[in-house]
Amino acid sequence: MEPTKELLFTYFAGQATSVQQKVIGEWLTRPTSRETYFQWLDEWERSFPQYAPDFAHHLDQFRQRLDNPDETPARLIRPLPQEPRPFWHPGRWLIAASLTFILLAGGWFFREPLFYQTITTNAYQLRSLSLPDGSTVALNSNSSLQLPRMGYGWFSRRVALKGDAVFDVKHLSTHQPFVVQATDGLEVEVLGTEFSVRSRAAHAEVVLKRGKVNLHYKTANQPAQNLLMKPGDWARLDEKGALSLQQQADTNRFAHWRYRLFSFNNTSLREVVRQIRAVFGVNAQLADPALARRTLTGTIRAGSSDELAEALAELLDLKLSHRDQNLIFSTPTEIPITQ
Repeated sequence: MEPTKELLFTYFAGQATSVQQKVIGEWLTRPTSRETYFQWLDEWERSFPQYAPDFAHHLDQFRQRLDNPDETPARLIRPLPQEPRPFWHPGRWLIAASLTFILLAGGWFFREPLFYQTITTNAYQLRSLSLPDGSTVALNSNSSLQLPRMGYGWFSRRVALKGDAVFDVKHLSTHQPFVVQATDGLEVEVLGTEFSVRSRAAHAEVVLKRGKVNLHYKTANQPAQNLLMKPGDWARLDEKGALSLQQQADTNRFAHWRYRLFSFNNTSLREVVRQIRAVFGVNAQLADPALARRTLTGTIRAGSSDELAEALAELLDLKLSHRDQNLIFSTPTEIPITQ
């Protein structure tokens, strides 16, 4: 059974039944369905913005101000001096210099909001973006993408990423490169390709699905180096600046969050907990260190940290507790850890 657009919209709104969710999950296992899913997700997000202003409430407030204006005290007028001071009076120059300094300092501290646009997602949000040059970006939860407000596509195509994203870069007739600044030590330069980037505090990852990218990275006590990636390559830069490359990797299992899918292949529970922290921004813990050695293989569809945690607890026969906004996994017979 193939779900309709209306059924997908019901699912995005969190109103789908368990049977409908199962139908959608089976439909998503087909690779040809994922692009349609992503297009409908983008259409739903545009149709239902997160913020809906209360026009009636604010209009009522405005009318109340017109009917009952505030009484403002009369301004005290200071008499003008009998002998006007010359234009070059030192006091005036001091005020002008102070104002100039304040304006320059304010421009320096607020230069990023002035010159760059930052798009962010919260812990439960996935977002699709269309860049001015025709490239598209799928942004994971707890992620941000920064791009220039002016000159993008004309002077450069440079963006900065914190978090997880999938890029589908459009090739331009000018052959202008597309550059993703992932961390302080890693840049991804492309001409036209599809790839995913993970830029977190501990490490950065780049997975190339198709096309060609050139990595510019810095290692400890070494000058900047370049690495030309081929489709199927998976590069990982750790916090110490060490780069590892895995060739012929299964690119389909990366960035499954784009379709709210989480794939595990003999993955330890310690790594699963780390992924929950990275993707959803919530603190997940294991009550017993021995649980970290348990492994999991399979694919789970979950739109929130609670859905993923509950599915893990059911599959691994664990007890799930919520304490002070923390997710705690424990065996059914042990007492969960406390803060």
